[in-house]
Amino acid sequence: MRLFMMIFWVVFCGLSAPVLAQDADEKTQCSSDKHGAPVCINPAQFETDVCGAIETFATRHGVNPHFFARLIWQESRFNPNARSPANAQGIAQFIPSTAKIRGLKNPWNPAEALDESARYMGRLVRGFGNEGLAAAAYNAGELRARSFMAGDTGLPTETWNYVQIITNISAKIWRDNPPNNPDFRLSGDLPFLPACFNLAEQRIYTKYKALPQYKPWGVQLAAGNSQRAAAAAYRRRAQSCKALLRPKTVDYIYKRMAGTRRVYTARIGFDDRRAAGAFCSKLKSSGCVCAVYRN
Repeated sequence: MRLFMMIFWVVFCGLSAPVLAQDADEKTQCSSDKHGAPVCINPAQFETDVCGAIETFATRHGVNPHFFARLIWQESRFNPNARSPANAQGIAQFIPSTAKIRGLKNPWNPAEALDESARYMGRLVRGFGNEGLAAAAYNAGELRARSFMAGDTGLPTETWNYVQIITNISAKIWRDNPPNNPDFRLSGDLPFLPACFNLAEQRIYTKYKALPQYKPWGVQLAAGNSQRAAAAAYRRRAQSCKALLRPKTVDYIYKRMAGTRRVYTARIGFDDRRAAGAFCSKLKSSGCVCAVYRN
């Protein structure tokens, strides 16, 4: 039995070590060398490569690998092609604006996204003092998390659930009485790599789906917490200017508006700001309320 376990660990650890860039084929995607040696993930051995990458990047950026794996699993189920209704993209679910801020060029590259996600999470853990509040900030945004820390506001229900699922501890406890040695282990005493591999085998892979291409500018007439609510609000508010709107196509775009709030917006698309502004002025002259935004 002991000999079998030794053979198992030699084989398993050999498989799960991150693939270096020079070993990559044309299908393999690699991280950049901005923060350390590039690490690659080959689709042919995705489970072993992704777990090796998670461990490497978490260690590199000072994050508990078990915690980081839990967070990424909750974000995307390790699916590199995951896309949320809010247009959060890839295995680490970066929205485009956050990806741009973090310097992430391609959120669909799982190696690059995991590296940047771990780096960001390391900064959040250091800044917020513990993994629970860092997870809240990753999900709800740093401003909302800091307001929660100060006792000024609560957290969205989604974020309460998110923190509880990932850490098994409530966000309130993380704020008021954080544990000294939280247990983030994926599977009891099982070491990280085999535990992560078992988790990764449960993933569901989806093919990449391109987003609808919206025009750069939009005239917004309504918004709602769901597309159905936004459509109902649009119909109500369009009564005074039906003739102008009848030939136009309405786009329902899920956007982050004021603060961290995300809503479905009802917008008429235009190629430039001037045309959008001119159309909005016509709508206002007919009694409709509108505003111009970049899509």
